[in-house]
Amino acid sequence: MSGEEFWKFETRRSCRTSHLDTLKGQTNIVNKTRNTLPPPVRREAIGALNHTVADLFDLFARIKQAHWNVRGTTFIGLHKLLDEFAERTLKHIDLAAERATALGGIVEGTLRESVKHSQLKRKEEPSSISGMSDWIHTLADVHAEAGGRVRKGIKKLTDAGDFGTADLLTDVLRTLDLQLWLLEAHINRQEI
Repeated sequence: MSGEEFWKFETRRSCRTSHLDTLKGQTNIVNKTRNTLPPPVRREAIGALNHTVADLFDLFARIKQAHWNVRGTTFIGLHKLLDEFAERTLKHIDLAAERATALGGIVEGTLRESVKHSQLKRKEEPSSISGMSDWIHTLADVHAEAGGRVRKGIKKLTDAGDFGTADLLTDVLRTLDLQLWLLEAHINRQEI
């Protein structure tokens, strides 16, 4: 599904079209703006931001799932750390969604729609749903995957000349990389 956008909008009617149009990978700008980015660049950015919102909502839910279910000797430290991860992730969801709307787009930000369109691997939790090591490995994997997708978006938008959205995504990437590092610090070197 690489390169597909979330939504196709009919600019004349400024309304969302069917889910089938979404899958065709077309995004139109529905809200007028004085933003000077060319419309094709804004469309690309809106699509990338919608994918980011979907992936981050999916990641947020997985972080909270681990936060609630992790067990082990260092439970309280990891429990609090995962709460911090969730808070940072929510902040980035909000910023990405607001940027998409500032560019004239619409964001479908429900959990149901976000999970449907998330590009993250579908396996959401480890086999052992209470083993601390399993949760850490699973979250590290999904952080790395989300970071890889954001990196591609940054490159694409930088090449297109949308430095504002690329900068926002760079901030998202820094957070994902930081959280990945903190997770990997809990894993033995031989296991990475």
